[in-house]
Amino acid sequence: MRTVAERAGVSTKTVSNVINGTGSYSQETEERVRAVVEEFGYRINPFARGLRSRRTGTIALVIPNVYQPFNAELAEQILMAPETLGLKVVVEATRGDAQRERTLLTTSYGELVDGIIYVPHALSPQEYLPLLEAQPAVVLGERPTEADGMSLDYVEIADEQGAHAAVAHLLSQGRRRIAAICEPAGPRAGGRRLHGYRSALEEAGVAYDDSLVLGVDNADLWSSGAGAVTRLLRTRVRFDALFCYNDVVAIGALSVLHRSGVAVPDDVVLAGFDDIEAARYTTPPLTTVDPQRPSIARTAVALLRSRMDHADSRALPGRTETADFTLRVRRSSSAGTETKDGERHVP
Repeated sequence: MRTVAERAGVSTKTVSNVINGTGSYSQETEERVRAVVEEFGYRINPFARGLRSRRTGTIALVIPNVYQPFNAELAEQILMAPETLGLKVVVEATRGDAQRERTLLTTSYGELVDGIIYVPHALSPQEYLPLLEAQPAVVLGERPTEADGMSLDYVEIADEQGAHAAVAHLLSQGRRRIAAICEPAGPRAGGRRLHGYRSALEEAGVAYDDSLVLGVDNADLWSSGAGAVTRLLRTRVRFDALFCYNDVVAIGALSVLHRSGVAVPDDVVLAGFDDIEAARYTTPPLTTVDPQRPSIARTAVALLRSRMDHADSRALPGRTETADFTLRVRRSSSAGTETKDGERHVP
């Protein structure tokens, strides 16, 4: 840096300011410094800088996997969010393994990054909360009561509200035998979406029927939806609608319904959750809940940056933001008038 300063006729402090975008300097000075930097091929060593500043300029996104389209599309939104500008993002897949999840949330891993955006999967709140106390972190999911009073931020997805809206829409199509394929009830999104399903039925005066609800162990696999609806058809339980925990499960189920001669939407109307890109290209296009991934990504990074930039992140109170949702009504659930974007208006 001293060589660059001497060649450009400025102080080393000015060179540092230009490189890091800090301090004040004229445009002419910036152009002169950058020309010398380019001439010498000077490159910033982030590791050396990190040793001095105790900052790495890197955040980690800890997610269950990247083969589930929702996770992959969420990662892309975080990478491209304007709030991420100037940061490097490391995507870590836990593969549903509890020990790997613990390792990625420990303080030793946290020393390699400035903050963590975390999607819980294998660990319960009681298990992961103690691991996040010492570092800036944002959790994507419902804030548990155990996190009350903690300096930890949450971005909540409208799981229950979105599922309620989807099932209420299926009910509005005159369907009353609405089956559901969900993850087992519990602290994760599966329990909240199942609760939304049940509350929509209750509001419509439709009795809950346990024989219409099937659980899947891994809702991130297309085969889970296919296997669940195969089991449902074999029971010969009558159903005229199907709500699925996510679009992956719904598309897997749709493939089996086609092969079994069950017409969608004439015989069975169908809705999913997540609005992954593939949902628009199924036959027929899939009705689904759009959880607003861009908003989730931008909010999560903005919360994390504000915590990282605070002198003591643990001094900031815990914050909770809830993302909105949109019900994308398409041909799998209605016979309305198609619009240019493939969605449909329900009469």
